[in-house]
Amino acid sequence: MTDASTSPPAISDPAKLIRLGTMVQTLMAEVRQADTDEKSRRLLARIHEETMEELATVLSDDLMDELTEFADCCDDEGVPSEAEIRIAQAQLVGWLQGLLQGLQASMAQQQAAAAMQLQQLQQAKTAPPDPQLPQQAGTYL
Repeated sequence: MTDASTSPPAISDPAKLIRLGTMVQTLMAEVRQADTDEKSRRLLARIHEETMEELATVLSDDLMDELTEFADCCDDEGVPSEAEIRIAQAQLVGWLQGLLQGLQASMAQQQAAAAMQLQQLQQAKTAPPDPQLPQQAGTYL
């Protein structure tokens, strides 16, 4: 079992992750509104593959493994169908949104824990000394 303080972060560049997620979501909205010919489907497949490669640079190995379990429909050398592209993009957007929501929940939990610790420290600092605890006259180095 690895210590949380020594394990690599799950995401090394959250800003890049957000940019990639926004780009894929915008691209998906555009694809919905346009008919895609073979050339545009090739381009979309290439963009999908490049996005996956960029995600690999910011995600931990376990998150990347999770993502690649279902996001391989555009890996074929052939031209993916419009439906395959839409499904791949929808899966990617959904996964990224879930990941970002998980990060937000984790950060909120960490903030709540830090606030509770601060409150406990402040209460301990302002609380009257416990008469049952021995009092020290001074501390020497």
